[in-house]
Amino acid sequence: MRSTDEQLLEIMKRAEVVKEKRTIRNQIYASLAASGVCVALLVVVAVYLPRLEPLTQKNEMQQYGSLLLAAPYTGYVVVALIAFALGVCVTLLGVHWKRLRQKEQARK
Repeated sequence: MRSTDEQLLEIMKRAEVVKEKRTIRNQIYASLAASGVCVALLVVVAVYLPRLEPLTQKNEMQQYGSLLLAAPYTGYVVVALIAFALGVCVTLLGVHWKRLRQKEQARK
């Protein structure tokens, strides 16, 4: 039979494990939500940017030195930049998850 102090220590250890699991789960949910928002933003920009392009080319006198705004490939450039940013976010998310798994395996 364990003493009261040993039982209390075991309860505290279990509570710590539960808190860590809850924190990890919340971090994963937040990461997934952020990734979903990035994907949604990319889709919205990819869909609506080509529709806005004729509006930017309507008055070319205001686009004095801008090469990107006067060119017909403006939408592709913006979508490529957003896709690159999304790729960086997904890569950082993967690295974060790998570290979490390594910490969890080291704990066991």
